[in-house]
This record gives sequence, structure tokens and C-alpha cells, in this order.
Amino acid sequence: MIALKWLLIILGIGLFGSAGALVIYDVYVSSQLRLLRRSSEEAAGGASAGATIFLSSGPFWPLRWQRALQLARQLRM
Repeated sequence: MIALKWLLIILGIGLFGSAGALVIYDVYVSSQLRLLRRSSEEAAGGASAGATIFLSSGPFWPLRWQRALQLARQLRM
């Protein structure tokens, strides 16, 4: 029983850690894409007004809050 208890505790800590890592990774990728967009806009600054920039101005990478919550809630089950 003690081994099962420790196994479940370690599993719960792992699930919370993976949920946090998922959110941190999404924030990191989003910030990298913002830097990429900013550098591409600076490079296209001398281009004509009709030039198309293929990176949108909206949010790049939606944070997966629902997936992180699902991972965190696995401890409750």
C-alpha cells in the first residue's frame, strides 16, 4: 500500500509538472513567433505598400489551457 501511495503521489506531481510545462512551452513558442514577425516586418519596411506579409498580426499560438487543466485534473480522479 505504501508503494501504491508513493506511485500515485509521483504520478500526480508528474501530471502537474507536465501541465505547467505545456503552458510554459506555448508561451515560449508564442514569444519566438512574435520576434520572428517583428523582424520580418522590419525587413519588409522598405517593400512596397502592396507587399503581403504572410505572418498574421493576431495571436500566433493559442495557449492550450484546456489541455493543461485536463492534465492537472487527472489527480482528482
